[in-house]
Amino acid sequence: MNVKSVVVRVPMELLKEIENYQNRQGITKRSTAILELIRLGLKQQETVSK
Repeated sequence: MNVKSVVVRVPMELLKEIENYQNRQGITKRSTAILELIRLGLKQQETVSK
């Protein structure tokens, strides 16, 4: 898999929600939690748009 580093500014409130998700899921890296949330959101969007 090819990867590219991306710098993103995230509102603190959203960051807190991401960290809460990360802790609940037992995910060690924030970037992994963010990627998982993006994948879940995209999968849900795909389902809704069908």
